[in-house]
Amino acid sequence: MMEEKSNLLNSLSSALVEYLGLRTDEFKKKIVSALAIGFSRVLSILVIVVLLMIVLAILAMAFIILIGDAIGSWSGAAFIVGGVYLIAFAVLYFLRKRLFLNTFTNLFAGIVDSGTPLDNWKSLLLIIVKNLRNGMDV
Repeated sequence: MMEEKSNLLNSLSSALVEYLGLRTDEFKKKIVSALAIGFSRVLSILVIVVLLMIVLAILAMAFIILIGDAIGSWSGAAFIVGGVYLIAFAVLYFLRKRLFLNTFTNLFAGIVDSGTPLDNWKSLLLIIVKNLRNGMDV
């Protein structure tokens, strides 16, 4: 009788160790997958921002040449284009809370309140788009 209990405990403990090992491996795979997705998104956003900065610099130079030829002074045109960028920066700076903080706060609050499981990245994208549309309608 005692031997049967000991065999049962041994088989239970080996099954438990195997189960915990499988759960650990699954957890490691999920972490690696999430890190890969996160880093790829950060890298893609970084590449997009760098390309956008290059395009803006080229457009600024083109506007300086265009305005400089029109008014006869490239330095004056550089000040005009710089002033436009300064005004755009000032508007974004003074409206940063309204434009960015409130928008993202409402967006992420809507995602949390939706109760949708976020295991699928496609469903996350759909929830973000839905919440952005709802935010624009208000």
